[in-house]
Amino acid sequence: MNFSFLKNKSFDELKQIGKEIEISEEKYKTKNELINEIIKCFKEYEEYKTNKIDRYEIIKQLGEKGKEGITYLVKDKKTGLEYAMKTFNKRKSIENIKKEAELQKKSSEKGISPKVIDVDTVSNYIVMERMDEHLFDVMKRQKGNLTEFQQKQLLDIFIKLDEANVFHGDSNILNYMLKNDKIYIIDFGMSKLIDLKLKKKLKEERPNFTLMNLGFIIKLKELKCPETAYSYLISFVSEENKTKYGL
Repeated sequence: MNFSFLKNKSFDELKQIGKEIEISEEKYKTKNELINEIIKCFKEYEEYKTNKIDRYEIIKQLGEKGKEGITYLVKDKKTGLEYAMKTFNKRKSIENIKKEAELQKKSSEKGISPKVIDVDTVSNYIVMERMDEHLFDVMKRQKGNLTEFQQKQLLDIFIKLDEANVFHGDSNILNYMLKNDKIYIIDFGMSKLIDLKLKKKLKEERPNFTLMNLGFIIKLKELKCPETAYSYLISFVSEENKTKYGL
């Protein structure tokens, strides 16, 4: 981009441009200094546009629109690789997008959630490893059932979430997906870092192992799944909770 036109602008005109692109008056004293700041901003935007805005091609929407936004299947124009892009509406704060991405990264390091590829808090999205299908769709084919192997995978997810100090906090069955027959947990929008304060509040040392497992079983019962769908998982539920929740 040719920036020579800026030299023909008056200082006041340049100040107006600077104001519109939010250049602080503390960053310049002279016309040339302001021109340099404007050029810097334009170049940063061009770099952002190349690396973020224009980097991904949307192929199609994945699933239904969620409370916070829409997830798309996208292609990285640089590599040709396909990913899932979770987009967020404007109500989702920058801090919450960063927190969600960070907690998912911690979980992905344990091999239990999709790898985070890219995060953008300007365009509001998280790009992640693409999964094959929802666990719920697999269960439909299995007439509402889960094999013992699948249940063991779920329990392993709960154990590793606790090891990663990430409390997922959402027992929705749609938060589980598969890739190459391996189960992963997704959607960390309600997740929290496990610390002493949270353990005290939840009265649990291993909140995922206890509460996420319990919540998952309750969801299966609500869906009228056969008892074999949670026969392994329920063996890790306390007698007190079995009685309390009629399990």
